[in-house]
Amino acid sequence: MGHLIDQGDLAARLQRLVFRLNRELRWEFAELGVTGADAMLLFDLRRRPGSGVSDLAAMGEVARSVMSERIKRLEKAGLVARDDLPRADKRRVGLVVTPEGLAVMLRIVHERRDRMETRLARLAPAERLAVSVAVEALDKLPDWRSAFEIQDEQQQTNPGEGHHERKRAKSA
Repeated sequence: MGHLIDQGDLAARLQRLVFRLNRELRWEFAELGVTGADAMLLFDLRRRPGSGVSDLAAMGEVARSVMSERIKRLEKAGLVARDDLPRADKRRVGLVVTPEGLAVMLRIVHERRDRMETRLARLAPAERLAVSVAVEALDKLPDWRSAFEIQDEQQQTNPGEGHHERKRAKSA
């Protein structure tokens, strides 16, 4: 028979753990010269090259002005650049991750994985198994996915559906 779990207590413990991990990750990002938000922007832009400020603001769930300042900072650091693609709307600027930005992203991925691997190695085998089971369960929490991740999943499940709906809406 399973143990009764106080969901409020579990939520509080999980919240403390996420807060502590988040604090550690902020320090790791700072060592690389970027913030956690900068890193998320780089990864979002790598997944969607050519995105504009408004697209990235929606992905990052921040105000357009906040995203604009973040992009200016990353452009100045040489991590993000404007693309050269012609667009119907001349005011729209598409952005891409530069080779320098990609190098920072790779360092983030490798250093985070290596640090986490080192931490996991300190655990007993049964504890590592428990972490593995917990990660599987946490992966199922739908609120942890961004609207864009959910949209991507839906488009992969029903490819082309969104495109046809937009065409129908325009012709109506």
